[in-house]
Amino acid sequence: MRRHAFECPVCQGEQSVLLPDDDTSATSSCRECRSKLEFLPDSDAVKVVPAGPPAPAGTRRPPAQRPGAAGESPAAPATVPDDYPRYRGPQLREQSKAGGTLAIALLILAASLTGLATAWGIHAMPEEYDGRQEVQITVKVANTTGPLANVTLLVDGAPANLTAGAPGIYTTMVSSGMRSLEVAAAGHRNATSEVFIAEQDPGMDPTAGVNLFSFTLLKGKGGATEQEQPVQGLWRGMFSWCPFLMLAFSLIGLGGAWAAWQRTSFLAAQVGALFSALALGFLLVGPVLGLIALILLQRQKHAFSFKTGEHPPP
Repeated sequence: MRRHAFECPVCQGEQSVLLPDDDTSATSSCRECRSKLEFLPDSDAVKVVPAGPPAPAGTRRPPAQRPGAAGESPAAPATVPDDYPRYRGPQLREQSKAGGTLAIALLILAASLTGLATAWGIHAMPEEYDGRQEVQITVKVANTTGPLANVTLLVDGAPANLTAGAPGIYTTMVSSGMRSLEVAAAGHRNATSEVFIAEQDPGMDPTAGVNLFSFTLLKGKGGATEQEQPVQGLWRGMFSWCPFLMLAFSLIGLGGAWAAWQRTSFLAAQVGALFSALALGFLLVGPVLGLIALILLQRQKHAFSFKTGEHPPP
């Protein structure tokens, strides 16, 4: 066997092949265009000719033969044969490459803006609710042995008019909003509690932490004791942390909306859509918009540049 270097007559690709030592002909395939070749001995040389029909359409050609390659002018656009019937339907319009990502950007933007609005609403809730409604609250006062009578209730430092019911149970009217309650009884240490009183229906039943507040007074003298009411810790945590978390999530969402609009980073758009949903704008509206954007992003993944800096067509 001997190795023979040759040039493919179909694609002009240079390569080599092993041929027998005698003068018999041989067949092989081009490694570039997959065309069948026949090797015919011709005295001291070997003639290479195509052995069959050209390679089927769709086979890979070498870079030097591809349209638009270096040193070669771009291929002429394909033409429609004259005997083909003309298209007579409605006018075709080219689909916008940025249309899908623009819709996604608007969804993420809307979810983020609802998060910002909700964050501001929660932050302003204590002041917004302040004094909007007169709410009836129930105060339950006891010590270590049982209910207490003849107690005094101070609301924001001012005495409240109490109506006694069952032993140790009192009702009064207070304004909605953040209120400081302080209960005092003779021979006992005062007890205080910071509570948020929301607007509610006039006929609402006493509910612990909402319009029913319980105090246990300690006998003796000393400073006032701070007593936690049910649900009130959740209210204070919501007022303290939720606005800042929702603000941060919404800002991340705005960055994701920008990335989706500019089509610069698929990952940034995904993160922005996720956090815009976590911002809980208008409770359900923002999460729904953010989840829709996440789903649509998977269908527009090809429209983002990733590392190339270019925007591939859909």
